[in-house]
Amino acid sequence: MEIHFKGTNYELPASVSKYAQRKIGSLKKYVKKSEEVVQVYVELEKEAHTSGPTWRAEINFDLDGALFRAEALEESIEKAIDTTVQELSTTLRRSQKKKQDLARQGGATIKSLLRGFGS
Repeated sequence: MEIHFKGTNYELPASVSKYAQRKIGSLKKYVKKSEEVVQVYVELEKEAHTSGPTWRAEINFDLDGALFRAEALEESIEKAIDTTVQELSTTLRRSQKKKQDLARQGGATIKSLLRGFGS
């Protein structure tokens, strides 16, 4: 899993990139061993607002040709990273579930067709 970081209006310290790497590492469970080439692009930005949420985190997760994207605007950089990773985790879980459901439906259809030919 290759992780690329970009800081906009913000000099990215090593502690923040390590924190983001650790959080993004939890998404490895959604990657099959055959899909080892995974590109992850993380953009962290400090907005120019004087009040309200000022940190924006955006993660683009390129997995086997499919692009998954999440974005969050929060008061702290850690909260923004956490929210973005949580959103992305939910999206990846749903996608994985859809693939499993389609495989099951296809198998059930084939099984019912084979039962019809056996009679």
